[in-house]
Amino acid sequence: MTRASTFLFLFLSVACSVNKGKQVVKIDVDRLQQSDILWDLETLSKPPNFSWVDSTSAVRSLVYESVSFEGKPTEVFAYYSNPDLLQGKDTGNSFPAVVLVHGGGGKAFKVWVEKWAADGYAAIAMDLGGNDADGKPLLLSGPDQSHESKFTVIEKGNLKNVWSYHAVARVILAHSFLLDRPEVDAQKTCLTGISWGGYLTCIVAGLDNRFKAAAPVYGCGFYNESDAFGKPLSELTPFYEAQWMKYFDPSVYLPLAEPSLLFINGNKDYFYNIVPYYKTFNLPAKSEKNISLKPDMKHGHLEGWQPIEIRYFFESVVNGGVSLPKIEEIKPNHPSLRSKFHSFAGLRSVRLYYSSDTLSTNAERKWLDVAAKIDQEKMEIEGTPPDGDFKYAFFYTTDNRELSVSSPIYIKH
Repeated sequence: MTRASTFLFLFLSVACSVNKGKQVVKIDVDRLQQSDILWDLETLSKPPNFSWVDSTSAVRSLVYESVSFEGKPTEVFAYYSNPDLLQGKDTGNSFPAVVLVHGGGGKAFKVWVEKWAADGYAAIAMDLGGNDADGKPLLLSGPDQSHESKFTVIEKGNLKNVWSYHAVARVILAHSFLLDRPEVDAQKTCLTGISWGGYLTCIVAGLDNRFKAAAPVYGCGFYNESDAFGKPLSELTPFYEAQWMKYFDPSVYLPLAEPSLLFINGNKDYFYNIVPYYKTFNLPAKSEKNISLKPDMKHGHLEGWQPIEIRYFFESVVNGGVSLPKIEEIKPNHPSLRSKFHSFAGLRSVRLYYSSDTLSTNAERKWLDVAAKIDQEKMEIEGTPPDGDFKYAFFYTTDNRELSVSSPIYIKH
């Protein structure tokens, strides 16, 4: 038995769980207006029972309880820190907070928590594969991150054995843990995830309205249209493919999202291509939303938490910081393309990226780019693709703070 696993038994004996003096707000279930949501959101709104594995370090570690798997409770390993813990002092301040969600093959990243604590946030990162700090399975680990757990297990008929069901629950419970911390400002909680973590961020943003802001990186909906994930879904029987899409695709939940959203992706990402990404971005109807489609952005955990736009975006939502530029939808004005923009820090540069390549995979699609004009007075940008037969386009902008956002993707019909 691993050291972390032994702490599960403390749940049954001492249950060192919740802050008795703090009332944690519940998810507003009534707003969802759907009777077939798999998750018991009222229960997930409650802070989970947990035990510290390490309660003295600058970045602490813990194990918390999650939903049952095959009739047994599960446990989740996580790292937690905040600015006071990181600096070894007790200021009595309250902090904004962020839940950090890793992607496929990832784990609870200690350095990711450390980064956000240094940036002024209380932060938690949990392991979604049932492992401890050393990568060894916990005693009650639940499903792993395997292909079978994510896809083919659904054909055995129990939707609650699918990895996505457990991963979503673990993310929401991590949020409930943060909301129960006395040093966390419950009105200033955020969420970001990378790849499969971005996928989960999209789902959780639709389910958990207690978040004020969310930044999915790479991940999007319409998994059956993905170059990477469409194949394993198509290998399911038609009934279970439809079941997976109905219960576990972000496209079902993003129309319900209330937190402000920042979508970040590359234009040539292998896993999340621009056509379903375009459709995903258009789904949220209740949220303020922005997008940063980064040319040739690599796919990885490090690359996924590096964009400085995420922190500036969170700061603008929860701490009154100056917002990112906002580029409106592209409007054709033959032969050029135009878009309005709003930017408190102006725009330093704009390029128009375009592609007429409709035959290649997303990762192999050929893109070209040209400089675009900026009219600061009219707050308008304009660019002309030399190839009039282009199919896809977007403006990529950088403001005077070196923050980059893009226009929404334009697809010529």
